[in-house]
Amino acid sequence: MALKLEFCNVIVPVEKIREKLGDEAFESQFSIITDINWHDGRLFRDGCMNPYDLEEMLDEWEGKGFELLTINDGKKYWKDLCVVNSRYGPSYPCEWIEYDPEKNIVWLKGHEPGVAVGPFGRKISGEV
Repeated sequence: MALKLEFCNVIVPVEKIREKLGDEAFESQFSIITDINWHDGRLFRDGCMNPYDLEEMLDEWEGKGFELLTINDGKKYWKDLCVVNSRYGPSYPCEWIEYDPEKNIVWLKGHEPGVAVGPFGRKISGEV
């Protein structure tokens, strides 16, 4: 499966959420698909519409124990999560996702994208 994207997207592997916060936290706080948060069972999407909210969201994830960036050969890479801008892709390289700019979706590397999951109860801008 894959995730539909809109605006600023913070993508986090479900496995990483379960590892850092526990299964119970995932089930109670992250498993429900809403109009701003959704998941495909492998990846979780949190999102916002501007860089100020994005900075706050990243601070919250970091406060929960998630490492945002790592440096490889002098280059920044996303580590425990990845910021993906709709229609532009990851803002830094991310080794564990695949991105399709035409469909504007991401999925966990090594898996087929399949059906893309989006917000509950509304369409994403540009959908037919």
